[in-house]
Amino acid sequence: MGLWAKKAKAALIALALVAGSTASAQPDLRDYLTRQLDSQEPDNAERGFAHAVGPLSGTLASNHAAQLPLTLRAGQEIRIVGVCDQTCDDLDLRVLNPRGEIIALDTRSNARPVVDLRAEMFGQHTIEVGMIDCRAPRCRYAVNVYTR
Repeated sequence: MGLWAKKAKAALIALALVAGSTASAQPDLRDYLTRQLDSQEPDNAERGFAHAVGPLSGTLASNHAAQLPLTLRAGQEIRIVGVCDQTCDDLDLRVLNPRGEIIALDTRSNARPVVDLRAEMFGQHTIEVGMIDCRAPRCRYAVNVYTR
């Protein structure tokens, strides 16, 4: 085995060890968010929605937001479901069209926002995830997108 191959193999092993320790650091939290999203599946299916994208996830501090790009076609019906961890009390969702106009939102005081919309135009829309109330320095969120 050549020097380059040995270095590549060592690097892959090191990467696997780092990824393994990072992945096991928060399995319960990822499982918690996945279970929350999965609990929404029967209602979504009953309404004719099929899972399209996600989970899209990240962490945010209170009063901060993340923008997630989403390409939609005109007439496409979408449902976006958000969830957050146990230290989060309020998560908001807004959807902006390619012109930056808010076309759908859920700003109710809850940790499981749901937004339904029909895209009016083709193009890159934006899902804005707003962490309104997080009792920790940062809270984890996850979002699934459904279509019908």
